Amino acid sequence: MTILRRRLLQSLPLLSLAAAKPQGTSDAVTTTDLVLNCDTAMGPALSRASDRFHEAAGVRVRVFPTSPGLLLPQLARKVQNDLLFTQDTIMQAATVAGLVAGTPAGPWSIRYVLAARRGVGDAALRGRITIPDRTPAADVDGPSVIRALHLGEQAVLGVLDTAEVAFLLERSEAEAGLLHASELAHHPSLEVVRTVPDAVVPPLAFQVAVTTLARRPNPQAFVDFLLSAAGRATLSAQGLESSA
Repeated sequence: MTILRRRLLQSLPLLSLAAAKPQGTSDAVTTTDLVLNCDTAMGPALSRASDRFHEAAGVRVRVFPTSPGLLLPQLARKVQNDLLFTQDTIMQAATVAGLVAGTPAGPWSIRYVLAARRGVGDAALRGRITIPDRTPAADVDGPSVIRALHLGEQAVLGVLDTAEVAFLLERSEAEAGLLHASELAHHPSLEVVRTVPDAVVPPLAFQVAVTTLARRPNPQAFVDFLLSAAGRATLSAQGLESSA
């Protein structure tokens, strides 16, 4: 099994902490914009939901995708944000730590898929497969998924997270790759060739909550929007299914 790793982990904490606070802002600045932190893979879907919310309410939600393993450390270090959208396990830990206000809302779920460039089909699974390695930046153990699907005979390219998986697929540096189903809406050149069975990796469940660091007006309005028919439809179109 050939492994290609991107040596970026050491820079992740600094990059994420810097990104979590918009440049040129301070606690003394009054703004109606809201700040939301979320798992990296959820960034595009929540940015689309933010656009719909802005159209309806006139308030922007600035979305800052962050490696899942860094979300709680950022909150604990009081990197200011108003909203958290993350996996239920991380949300539970945030609740126990007193980092979120009230009861988290949701859940929404997403599945894992093996994707390839359009038109290649199952033949892609006989070529190079790119997967997230088991790192703090990833929310899935890619190598174990490949073993469970009995695809270990192929050359496997291990990368940091699913964003890099999509990057390699679009550059034709791999034939197939492990992605969240929600990421396909933002990569039209890719399509699903196989859905990963729940027995191999259960769908990820996500929740949203207002944080105890919230200082801007009415962040609950965005939570209410996500729970509304319009919000649920927006997320569903991005591959996030609501259990409600």
